[in-house]
Amino acid sequence: MKQMTKISLVVMSVAFLSTGIAQQTRQSNVYNYNKFGLNPAYAGASGCTEVNFSHLNQWVKVDGAPSTSFFNANTRLGKSWGVGANLMIDRLGMMNQFSVSGAASYGFTIAREHNLRLGISGGYFQMRLDPTSAIAFDQGDVILDGGEQTSNSFNSEAGILYQFKGLELSVGTQQLMETRTNSTYQNLDGFGLKRHYNGYVSYDIPINKKVSLKPNVRYHGIDVAQQFDLNLDANYNDFLYGGLGYRTQAGIVARVGVSIRKLFFIGYSYETPMQNLASYSAGSHEVVLGLKFCKSDPKEVADNLPPTPDTIRIVEQITDTLIVERIDTIYIEPVAVDELKRAMFDASENLEFKYDQAIIEKQSYASLEALTNMLLIRENTKILLEGHTDSDGTEAYNMRLSKNRVEAVKRFLVSNGVDASRVKTAHYGESKPIASNDTEEGKARNRRVEMKIISE
Repeated sequence: MKQMTKISLVVMSVAFLSTGIAQQTRQSNVYNYNKFGLNPAYAGASGCTEVNFSHLNQWVKVDGAPSTSFFNANTRLGKSWGVGANLMIDRLGMMNQFSVSGAASYGFTIAREHNLRLGISGGYFQMRLDPTSAIAFDQGDVILDGGEQTSNSFNSEAGILYQFKGLELSVGTQQLMETRTNSTYQNLDGFGLKRHYNGYVSYDIPINKKVSLKPNVRYHGIDVAQQFDLNLDANYNDFLYGGLGYRTQAGIVARVGVSIRKLFFIGYSYETPMQNLASYSAGSHEVVLGLKFCKSDPKEVADNLPPTPDTIRIVEQITDTLIVERIDTIYIEPVAVDELKRAMFDASENLEFKYDQAIIEKQSYASLEALTNMLLIRENTKILLEGHTDSDGTEAYNMRLSKNRVEAVKRFLVSNGVDASRVKTAHYGESKPIASNDTEEGKARNRRVEMKIISE
């Protein structure tokens, strides 16, 4: 049996080489846990530092069947830039592939909530063929008689990522620059990289505070072959992940993952083919291990506390005729700015919501009304409200909750006379903590709406 499977692999390998196209792109069933492997635009997209390793064994009943080891890492630089690196080792029978590349991305926001990232990568690709252990039908075959050969090439990728609320859409291309290496095989053109296209779309649907669903579709292919993955993934409290999918021209894929303290991730997938070589390819396994480091964004106390305002004196001028001139208000521009900052700080510190809701508690009204009065005095001042939550619940749920809460604050100000165009909003869910989420005190500090002056 092993001899027959080796023969089958030789036939497949030679067929791939004859057309100049092998399994040039990484095959994966766990891309939802490591999206940077899909597209260089994902470099730094999460705002965290991510390190991932995965290993895939395909066709486990076939001796010498494909196996792929993949390692990548990416991080955010500043507010907009992202960088990353990929390394892949792929084996199929007598063929071995190795690639390493670096990636860079740049992100920007349109109309406050529409996020775009552009990414590009470039690197080295090597194809090595070792037919020394192959079982040959034809002793005169140029590949089998040519001995071990190595071909080198340049590999490039490009992509774009769009995110809006729970919607995510990415489009990219691998082997952007189609290249071909010279070969010493007689009458063969050598090995070439064929341009591949890929796309991914998903939508995060929070069911409640702990559960969310994510239907998603992935496309990948070349001009002569197309393939789609139709998936439904579930997330329980950002701790337990699971999903089921159907891959056209292949079969069913199931996956599961566990996140430990939102730092370590362990995932596994199993593929069950439904057609073609199902009896040989059943039991394709993939394991992924990940680390995710998210920096806290603590604010200095000095940034939160406004400077002490200047003293305002009430002046009484008394004359012989007993006429009293009382100056109730002395308006000094720098003082007014300081007072506004203090009102914003007080409103933020005293702001409370009903549990797990976007309803402002009545005890918060007084400080919000004081802020409203200051904004009505300073008619040209514009402010920014930023909503944040703690880490309880899923990321998708917390993102929606932070948005609803910051919008509730804006509605309060607008309903009391502040022009809506003067109040901008942004929401970040749990992604920018200022304290540890391991304690109740830290969680309380992370549940906040920050207020900033953006123009005077």
